[in-house]
Amino acid sequence: MNTAERIAELKRNFNSESITFGTWRGSQLPAAFVSNRYCKGAVSPYGAHVLSYVPEGERDLIMVSELSAYEPPKAIRGGVPVCWPWFGPAGKPMHGVARIQYWEMTAAKKEDDGSDTLVFELSVTEPHRLDARFEVNFGAKLAMRLTTVNRGDAPFALGGALHTYFSVGEIEKLTISGLGGSTYCNRAGGGDIPGCLCKGDFGFTAETDNIYASDAAVTIIDPVFKRRILVEKSGSHATVVWNPWIEKSKLIGDFRDDEYRVMVCVEAANCAGDIVNLKPGAAHTLTQTISLIR
Repeated sequence: MNTAERIAELKRNFNSESITFGTWRGSQLPAAFVSNRYCKGAVSPYGAHVLSYVPEGERDLIMVSELSAYEPPKAIRGGVPVCWPWFGPAGKPMHGVARIQYWEMTAAKKEDDGSDTLVFELSVTEPHRLDARFEVNFGAKLAMRLTTVNRGDAPFALGGALHTYFSVGEIEKLTISGLGGSTYCNRAGGGDIPGCLCKGDFGFTAETDNIYASDAAVTIIDPVFKRRILVEKSGSHATVVWNPWIEKSKLIGDFRDDEYRVMVCVEAANCAGDIVNLKPGAAHTLTQTISLIR
């Protein structure tokens, strides 16, 4: 099915006053565009990938690289990649299969509060029989819910993450709050240093690639954009904080060399010590909710 056919089918099934369909940023990537009294936003069925979330009267909370490819089977650089059913190099391809496949959009619902929920589903047989359901609600908050069901006859070691790229004013002036007291693994520079202690709020002066053993909500404090972004989660005991910094940015082909300055990733994850042993017939739900603290 080509892009025009996908968009036509989506329009027939789900077009509404608050949900329309088209292509993203002049590419051939199909996307659903949401506009309601709370926000504007966008999500593509390719990867069930959230591309934008703009609360009313604010700038976008989500960052997508200006050099991102929108051509399958390449992954989109930025937004909210759904890393599933593993995170990082735990298998091939990197970050799993979900972000480089078209998901089926199965529902679009106007909620009683005026927000909009879009639902995407994906089933795979390799490396295991799994069903995934991704629900994204565009409202006063951006709420994402990823549910996995093990359809196989053996347990499965489930990993994943909602790998959110946040748009920030200037990384050198940013502060991350909420992870103080947790231990973390420092993976920057290709290393793997476990057992580090986060003493409190922190900023960025170099490449950061940390996995924190934490259930806590995180606040991104951005003095340049004069805002605080609250990142809440459930179904996760690991939080990843990532910024590639100067040298690694130069090695990422679909990422402008200086874009590290205007982004940070904070993500709810099931990785490292938080892999889920998913038994046959069992389900696991990973959520992440993003909002501005007024």
